[in-house]
Amino acid sequence: MAVLPDGAQTPDGNTAGDTPTPGGAPMGMPGEPGAPTGMVGDGDGDAMAAPESDAGSGMGPSLSDAGGAPGDEPTAARGTGPGDWEAGDYPPGLAEENYLEISGVPGQMGPRQYKVHVPPGYDPQVPMPAVFCIHGLGQTPVLFCVNGAGWPAAADEHGFILIMPNGFQNSWNGGTCCGGASANQLDDVALFRAILDEVGSHVNIDLDRVYASGLSNGGYMSYRLACEAADIFAAIAPGAGAVGINTIGGGTNPASDFTACEPSRPISVLDIHGTADALVPFALQQPSLTRMAESAGCDPSPTPADQPASSGDTECVSYAGCDDGIEITGCTVEGGGHCWFGSEDCGTGAGPIGAAIVGANSDTMDNNAAIVEFFGLD
Repeated sequence: MAVLPDGAQTPDGNTAGDTPTPGGAPMGMPGEPGAPTGMVGDGDGDAMAAPESDAGSGMGPSLSDAGGAPGDEPTAARGTGPGDWEAGDYPPGLAEENYLEISGVPGQMGPRQYKVHVPPGYDPQVPMPAVFCIHGLGQTPVLFCVNGAGWPAAADEHGFILIMPNGFQNSWNGGTCCGGASANQLDDVALFRAILDEVGSHVNIDLDRVYASGLSNGGYMSYRLACEAADIFAAIAPGAGAVGINTIGGGTNPASDFTACEPSRPISVLDIHGTADALVPFALQQPSLTRMAESAGCDPSPTPADQPASSGDTECVSYAGCDDGIEITGCTVEGGGHCWFGSEDCGTGAGPIGAAIVGANSDTMDNNAAIVEFFGLD
């Protein structure tokens, strides 16, 4: 596991702003200048230390525990403080297309939106891990995170805060992929930082255990967060995505603003991809994993993975020798389509019709289960 390097920027140390309000402001409106509302902190400029959370096993990737010697005492969780939210959905109506709104984030074209699900077991006094769920091109958080992948149920079972941003014109600037966000070169990395700050002013987030996972364009965005926000994300798990730098390619914008992937620290990655993906070519998985493995100082050749283990139509490999216990793992689903494996509709949120469009599911891979285990939330 990797430690946060000395001097690295963290999302804490700012003053909480106004509470976001439910809304559906049209995308593409001129934004207001200034800092985004709601920064993480305890009001005195420091993240709040608290007892370790009971959520998950605590054995997954973490910013604080990496590099420790055997027998070292565990580091107290860096929490954002109790805040003013309890367990529930923000805004109310998890399966409805209504969202909280955040304004003043640099690099946007107007207000942006997101949802948050706080599981029933949430204790405001104990920092809890957080997972960003990132939808694909043309989707919304409701279609992918709620209806397709079923992430709220996983959050309830395993005890993590689920944060679901909404893309600009249903897209993310993951570099070469995709849509309006990439074409307009929006700063979606700044957006994710701002949303974490805002949510952390309302709930007690474990700042050492913040993760990102997404499908397709959301997988591209997950990789971009690993490349440009490794100071706040402990690990990512893209499905059917790729590192969207111009030299790797893919997507819809071959001349994007994402020209190099140089993480500020090594970061763990679990990449899951089907060999028959007709939308994001499977051929992009290997160069993406190679780039992340190189950045983490891993051995150049992968070997069979211990977790997730290969089984049935799924083969998983990992790169050994990575810095600070970092894990770089890729899973291949033979014959698998552009699919969130294990979901009945492949994560489309569109039922059997959606599943039929994107290609074959897997007999053995379950993305949610594999990702929860990889993040140490099981």
